[in-house]
Amino acid sequence: MGDPLLALRRLRSLEVLDARRALAERQAAVQAAERAAAESEARLGIEAAVAAASPRGGADYAAWAPLGRAARDRSAAASAAAGEQAEAGRLALAGHRAAENAVERLIEMQREAKAVAAKRKFQALLDEIGGRRR
Repeated sequence: MGDPLLALRRLRSLEVLDARRALAERQAAVQAAERAAAESEARLGIEAAVAAASPRGGADYAAWAPLGRAARDRSAAASAAAGEQAEAGRLALAGHRAAENAVERLIEMQREAKAVAAKRKFQALLDEIGGRRR
């Protein structure tokens, strides 16, 4: 059976990769939501300009404007929610990286402890050989 810390390191590495992928997806969602929000905002301005240029546009715009503002507000809320999800993804990635680093430190401590034990064993062997010669 392999070293459990090495298996744990591999697991933590996979978790970091998965968190990176999820964060990239969330960042793409933020960009899409921001584009949609900007388009909704621009649509309000375009419709207002068209209404101003049209003889009956004011009445049409007045009827449409509440729907346009509601769409803009929904887009802005979706953009904010996507931003919050991206921030949660960044925090999750940071947590997974910290866990991965902790396992790396444990592996290094284990290696150092094995090296110290090997040196002590070798020194004990030298001491035993030295004691026999006296």
